[in-house]
Amino acid sequence: MQESVPADQELIQNLFSEAEENLESKEKAVILIVDDTIYNVQLLSLMLIKQGFRVEQASNGLQALEIAEKILPDIILLDIKMPEMNGYEVCSRLKDNPTTKDIPVIFISSIEEPAEKVEAFSVGGVDYISKPFQLIEVLARIETHLRLCSLQKKLQEQNEQLILSAEVLSRSLRQEQELSQMKSDFISIVSHEFRTPLTTIQSASELLEYYEWTKEEQVEQLHQIQSEVKHMTDLMEDVLFLSRTNANKSKLNLTKFNLVDFCSQILRQMQRTFAKNNTLNASLYIPATNTVIENLHLQSDSIPVIVNMDEKLIRQILTNILTNAIKYSESEGTIDFKLTIEEKQVTFAIADSGIGIPDDDLAHLFSAFHRAKNVGSLPGTGLGLSIVKNCVNIHQGSVSVKSKLNVGTEFTVVLPIYSDLTTTEISK
Repeated sequence: MQESVPADQELIQNLFSEAEENLESKEKAVILIVDDTIYNVQLLSLMLIKQGFRVEQASNGLQALEIAEKILPDIILLDIKMPEMNGYEVCSRLKDNPTTKDIPVIFISSIEEPAEKVEAFSVGGVDYISKPFQLIEVLARIETHLRLCSLQKKLQEQNEQLILSAEVLSRSLRQEQELSQMKSDFISIVSHEFRTPLTTIQSASELLEYYEWTKEEQVEQLHQIQSEVKHMTDLMEDVLFLSRTNANKSKLNLTKFNLVDFCSQILRQMQRTFAKNNTLNASLYIPATNTVIENLHLQSDSIPVIVNMDEKLIRQILTNILTNAIKYSESEGTIDFKLTIEEKQVTFAIADSGIGIPDDDLAHLFSAFHRAKNVGSLPGTGLGLSIVKNCVNIHQGSVSVKSKLNVGTEFTVVLPIYSDLTTTEISK
């Protein structure tokens, strides 16, 4: 509401200009004064500037809303009776705006009605100063609310820090529990996996020592011992490989080799060793030349597709996935192997017709020592897929899985072909 301007307005304006020129360069709290009475604005501004505050001014509600959102003042001194938009509406809009809702609003008004003061607090005001005001009172209230805001911010920061610390502690505890569980699983699984071959070795060696055998029978017993020793050696190699990868000690070792011939050899070896009764379907697809070859592992002459990749890592990946596909399928089940070679990447898709993987286990499938709950008494350490995941990561590729219970599982591995690719078949 407009009020009469005293005769000493010119003196106040001069003092106001002088105070602005003498502002220090240090960081200051910003006060937004909203009042349609010029004298009140100038008087408050002069006092606040002399106390080291930075002052912004608005003569109406719309201007106040615009300035507040732009500069985000530390405190707003707000008159109630103003044309077009009164102080209550201004405060309500400030509190409805997520950007300005936390700015403290102190009402300054000549209205003394208790209901009006209650309204001021109900719309979000933090304090109320009556006109005519005492400068020292205004300053005291401003400083009080600035301190309160500072304390509130510090408490909020401390609370956020406590929440963060609690999350870190909780994560550390979970990791410690997981590590402890992993150690227990490791001891349990390794003990079981070692006990069986050791029992076999002990029995075979005692038979060789105390009984007379023909040459053929001795060789058979020795082969059994050698097989069990190999099983134990493979298990330890798996554990050591995981240990090296987790310690970031395994690196990519690129070599050039014929990928088609390499895959054919692995497939033939797997069928001879583990999948004698399984049906193995293997195919090769090269999109660039629209080349399709079925029964890849049965071909005598392979296509020379030379790639620059890590042969050892790919062997680990394929051997582990194929072994699982065979192990968790029926003895006469079907295994599908699809090899797709593109210019910059290779895709291996391996599908079985086995027991499938429960949905609850998919999230933990690549964790060390994890075994799905439907594997029953089927042997295994839970290390194979963890090794696959580590190998894929080292090769900077990706691995995905789709599975349906009692229908089968399909793994898809995509690996990049590194530079120095010399294949003519792909580039034709």
